[in-house]
Amino acid sequence: MPACPDLCSNLARGKWYPGRVLISWFLAFLVIAPTVFVYFLIIKGMDRYEPEPFWLLSMAFFWGAIVATLMAVVLNQVGEGVISAALGAPTASSIVQSSTASFVAPWVEESCKGSGLLVLWLISAFWMHEVDGALDGAIYGGVIGLGFTLTEDVLYVGGAGASSGAAAFTALYLVRTVAAGLSHASFTALSGLGVGVASETSSRALKLCAPVAGWLAAVGLHFIHNFLVTFLYEGGVGLVLKFLAFWTFDLVFFALVVALAVRDRAIVLRGLIDEARLLHPKELTRTASYWMLVPLWNFMSLAASPGGYAASRRKQLALIELAFLKQRRARGQSGARIDRSEAHLRGLVSRASAAGVFIGAR
Repeated sequence: MPACPDLCSNLARGKWYPGRVLISWFLAFLVIAPTVFVYFLIIKGMDRYEPEPFWLLSMAFFWGAIVATLMAVVLNQVGEGVISAALGAPTASSIVQSSTASFVAPWVEESCKGSGLLVLWLISAFWMHEVDGALDGAIYGGVIGLGFTLTEDVLYVGGAGASSGAAAFTALYLVRTVAAGLSHASFTALSGLGVGVASETSSRALKLCAPVAGWLAAVGLHFIHNFLVTFLYEGGVGLVLKFLAFWTFDLVFFALVVALAVRDRAIVLRGLIDEARLLHPKELTRTASYWMLVPLWNFMSLAASPGGYAASRRKQLALIELAFLKQRRARGQSGARIDRSEAHLRGLVSRASAAGVFIGAR
């Protein structure tokens, strides 16, 4: 998010009243927040087999919306000043703004967003154990990117409304939030993918290289995006290239998440296929089904469960967590804590079965 010189300079000259800007930002938030929330539900909904805790996803979102954004504002301003001095041009000039957006912002913003992933990885490694693999990392990265999108789009769309009126407000909202609202999520999902791969490998080299490779990939995509927007956005050809880039990144993001979800399905199947004493074959089929990827399918499947949806879902989640715990054992993890977790999960499933809880209709 490079600096926005029009906003600062117009406020300094008194061309805009601060109250008008604040009102425009507030209106932008009212429009953008529901759109971003829909994107959040879409990303969260693709994490079917081992869904991440809502509270932790919310923390990741707020890291992107507040912490990463504030750090990026400061560091982008510093980078802008360096480029301005190097080119001998004022900070408000188009060449400085375009250069900052293309050659500074990708490094700064992906680093600021990625720092949240590193914090989450460390917390997970020593405490919560919530980042179990590549899909988890990609989901958290996507959510951090959405948080960043919310704040950035509110500032830009609100600024456009304050300076140029409702038409500019609407146009920028449609371009940035509707057409390109998943761009930051797509970039930072690659950093998350690297962190997720590092969390599940026993290779020290891969633990070091995977996050760096993911971060570099995120920076690279971000650079292509910003370069197209700033240097090549001239006329119809530039507009076509811009939207092709936006939507290609979105398709790559969703293809990545679906592929990783299918991989998680294989982990669940492999972890539960030898648990004949713990669950019925029908329960295994439903829990490890490809249909889990279809929105509302699992809800509809469990709605008619003996004991009700909530009890059968708790049993299903306990089984899934058990499968991932066994995956961690296969990677070499051991100790009293993991033993207690396994005993706890087996106890939950056994007690649910004894109470007549069944995953899906019998």
